[in-house]
Amino acid sequence: MSSNSDLKGGFGNLPEHVILIIYSWLDISDRYSASLTCKKWAATFQSPILWRHFTFAFKSKANSKLLRCLDSHSTNLKSVCIYVDPSIRVNCDNLCSVVTSLARAEERQLERIGIFFTADNPLMFQGNDILSGLAELFGPPDPKIDILATLVEVDLSGLNVVFTDILLNLLASNNPNLRVLNIQNVSLVCKVTHSGLLDLVQRCKKLERLVCYHLSVTDEVMNALIVKDRVPLAFLSMKCQRHDRFRPPIDHKVWNRVVKALPKLRVALLFDHTIERDTIQGILDHQIPLVELSLRVMADLEKELAMVDSYYSRSLEELTITTKGSDELQRILLTLIGHAPNLRVLHCYCGLSEDTIQEIFKMKPFLEQCTLLTEEIFRAHTPKAYVGQDATATVMDRSNYSVMEECMQNLNLS
Repeated sequence: MSSNSDLKGGFGNLPEHVILIIYSWLDISDRYSASLTCKKWAATFQSPILWRHFTFAFKSKANSKLLRCLDSHSTNLKSVCIYVDPSIRVNCDNLCSVVTSLARAEERQLERIGIFFTADNPLMFQGNDILSGLAELFGPPDPKIDILATLVEVDLSGLNVVFTDILLNLLASNNPNLRVLNIQNVSLVCKVTHSGLLDLVQRCKKLERLVCYHLSVTDEVMNALIVKDRVPLAFLSMKCQRHDRFRPPIDHKVWNRVVKALPKLRVALLFDHTIERDTIQGILDHQIPLVELSLRVMADLEKELAMVDSYYSRSLEELTITTKGSDELQRILLTLIGHAPNLRVLHCYCGLSEDTIQEIFKMKPFLEQCTLLTEEIFRAHTPKAYVGQDATATVMDRSNYSVMEECMQNLNLS
């Protein structure tokens, strides 16, 4: 057996790049413990390379200690991911502290940032402090700050607050190298207007991936994406909601120009439970190079699925549907799956017969992800409808809430 001093010496003799690899597999608390091994490990712990990419996870007050690393390493951070439980106030304060520290770092190298809430927002939560911090980060920097890099990737899909044109204008004005933007969160309100998104598209000519709301995307925005002096857009995802019924869909002539100008464009469409069927049919233009479709509308979708089969079966790669099951729907679904050679992800939150499920597995035995619910399981996980006094009694019965929450979790899986 080797003595403790021999083991300590062995670890101390490891090359720095090997120690960095070991550190990269550890979370911050384990990294700190490992840094106590010897002087070399302690010195490597402070290496700027180790702090280029960092993940903050604020789950409780105890996680506030993560803020200490900003004092020494905020100037080294290039990519930051922040996970926050907003139900605890101190976690939101810590999120604001991180964003503010990044904005005020003497040398700013930050290129990528992602913010994700891990729980529902508290009642009446608006996140104004968080939005103010982001405005400072996206906006013009203090003249004393040395800007070594600007943002190239921003993912706010997990930040469940309402975004506005002001935030996008600050982002576009000061980060011209932006390549990836995701503002498609779970908010039921979209305050990003088409003019706000158009301004960003015109300023950020290197944009390659755009994930947003369909309400913000107009013919003018689409035409701005195909001008000759910009990087070709590779991916466009649009979330469609009830407000889309108040504006016309993207013109089919515009889609024709877009497809010709961007032959490698991949499009995703997501329809939530608030949208009307007529609106869905108006948005589904046959020219869209659709690779991902999510229909979570809990309405009869036979006609819409038939359109998908006719328009997109050759290009479709991912399909999610939440709807009422029927024999006709299962027949159309099987036809669609049989016509979709590239389908690799399938989630069906509706009542399917055992024969239908077996037929799907026979046609697609190697799906990367798959959720298929039988009629029995679907009914067991679908909330029952109550009317009149029964509805009042059900709402007042707290024991029903856990069942409802479980049902919603099952229906929202993806």
